[in-house]
Amino acid sequence: MRFSAIAGFALTAFLPSLAGAVSSTDEYQDADTAQSGYMPNHNIDPTALSSYGRAWTYTSNAGEGFSAKPLTYTPTGYSHELVIIASQKNIVRVIDGISGQLLFSRTLDPPFQASDSSCGDISPTIGITGTPIIDPSTDIMYFFSKGYKNAATGPVNTLAGQYKFYAVQLPALTDIPGYPIVIDGHNANNDHTRYFVGGTLLQRPGLAMIGNNIIAGFGGHCDNFNYTGMLVSVNKLTATISNIQAMVASPGGPAEQDNYLKQTGGKAGIWQGGMGLAVNGNNVYFVTGNGVGAGINKGTTPYSGKLYSSTLEQVVARFTVDPSSGSLTQADWFEPYNFDTQLNGGDRDMASAGVALLDRNTFNAPSAGVNGIAVASGKNGVVYIMNADNLGGFYNGAGTPPDATLQQIAVSSGSFYGGVGSSPIDGGYLYLCPTGGPLYAYSYGLDGSGNPHFTLAGQIQATGTTFACNGNPTVTSLNGQPGSGVVWLSDVNAGLVAFNAVPVNGVLVRIPLGWSSGRLNKLQRPSFGNRRVYTMENN
Repeated sequence: MRFSAIAGFALTAFLPSLAGAVSSTDEYQDADTAQSGYMPNHNIDPTALSSYGRAWTYTSNAGEGFSAKPLTYTPTGYSHELVIIASQKNIVRVIDGISGQLLFSRTLDPPFQASDSSCGDISPTIGITGTPIIDPSTDIMYFFSKGYKNAATGPVNTLAGQYKFYAVQLPALTDIPGYPIVIDGHNANNDHTRYFVGGTLLQRPGLAMIGNNIIAGFGGHCDNFNYTGMLVSVNKLTATISNIQAMVASPGGPAEQDNYLKQTGGKAGIWQGGMGLAVNGNNVYFVTGNGVGAGINKGTTPYSGKLYSSTLEQVVARFTVDPSSGSLTQADWFEPYNFDTQLNGGDRDMASAGVALLDRNTFNAPSAGVNGIAVASGKNGVVYIMNADNLGGFYNGAGTPPDATLQQIAVSSGSFYGGVGSSPIDGGYLYLCPTGGPLYAYSYGLDGSGNPHFTLAGQIQATGTTFACNGNPTVTSLNGQPGSGVVWLSDVNAGLVAFNAVPVNGVLVRIPLGWSSGRLNKLQRPSFGNRRVYTMENN
């Protein structure tokens, strides 16, 4: 893996005098808290991108994979940003964002071997997969790491695997007293027959933070084993597990199996193509994948999303988080009408992408009772646009399809991995990129009845390169100035590409960049600092 920094040529000369402003350009989690994909705070001027150049490149070890996205952060005592990267080898590094010099490195327990997961999606090792999160009030970074019990070197076997939760002080990566803690062996609060078994689970989505708590989602390895998706809350002050919620539980879920190899325990994993969990206030939003059977929702009987469901499979869910205790409470959910017949049956996983909560100042329709909008998408190529405060439940729509969504956008082909992007400036836009492309832009407005509605406004022109589109479109602007939006794609085939965020005559116009990246890692988005762009490139 090669990790590259791209910078405006004038940046370094001015950085020492910017100590009071640098921290405002930090990116201490996967994108923004709401996962809207809009990042206005990085001083990136689209008219200057042609003058940017490669500042430095850091090359990691052979076979060292990276799924977690880079973080940019300015710890206490530093005048400019550092870059933190964490790998599937369980190696964490802190790099100077200006010079590219390796400042600190720490190797944790030996990583879990992919051969013990019976899944080749992440290979050859599985260590730190989900993007960490930094608490800027304490300079502490939190993350989950997968390895083996007793710090064994694998391969061993599946059930020897375990997850540890770390809290480390930046920049030196030293452990906070009481950490790390082991997650394995704890049962779900909503079903005591379902236990956290680290060897069968995968922590892939970026982490979220609400009050004293770090929130994480867990799915499986290629749907192997007897696993159940879990939402986990850890109290960062006491280094204890606050709450675990199983996505499929009794009484509606299948019985927990007595053999870890049986794939009938529930599933409904939270993986989201690596996209972070979305947060609004004390609410966390996420998407679950395919389950086993129809659960509580069978046929065409409507079910309110405000009522508790014990089988949250193929759903967009909202849980409230007590900011002090970390208690998790199911609050709302949406499940497509065809979740079992087509999505479960065809492995059309809703959880291949996460939830984007759009800017409430732009994307709203108060006269229609819509004060916030949530957007989710998945392998079936459908983009679900929902009322963020009333997701819709099951089979509550009045039309066709019978879903109580605000709108659904179906692309002709392709799936979504990682999610959508958005921009609240210039009237508001939503950006979609199904696998194989192209990148689409939809403008926001209201229909004749005052309801929210997105209209296709433009797309990229055909080129000789097919976009893989297996990551998140991400938008920057020059501190929110109208007309300064840039849509970025970190693409496996095309590398890093950028477009003006507002279409011109139905076309998203590509911005010439002053450098060329190599093939980029899948399920990534670029990370940003102060007038800098950071990418993960394949060796």
